[in-house]
Amino acid sequence: MRRTILLIFTIFFFVFGCYPVSHIITGDRKEPIDPYTVMVYADFPLQYEKIAIIEASSDFSLKDPSFDFTHQSKTDKAMERLKNEAALLGANGIVISNLGTQIKQNIHFSKDELSTTNEKIKEIKAIAIFVE
Repeated sequence: MRRTILLIFTIFFFVFGCYPVSHIITGDRKEPIDPYTVMVYADFPLQYEKIAIIEASSDFSLKDPSFDFTHQSKTDKAMERLKNEAALLGANGIVISNLGTQIKQNIHFSKDELSTTNEKIKEIKAIAIFVE
């Protein structure tokens, strides 16, 4: 029984717990919308309402797996995740506030050797907005 509970918890954690997207609600949430209708803005439009601050990265996730090798494909994956999160909050627009590259160091152990590899991850921070 204990093994079953531990197995279920472990599977749940890996599937739902390691998703590289987060948000902080700063306004009123709206009804969720289609992510393909979320517009990207370089500056705030004239009339808008702030909904949340959202962060997303291109880091690997079991919930949304991708194997991206180029900087552009990593940026595209982070943007897709950002739009999905904004749409869940009912935002029909996002204003990019920061785009950066993080270097993630992976350590590998084997019987006779210790090695490291570096992986570049794109991170994007944006303000989710609702435009009338």
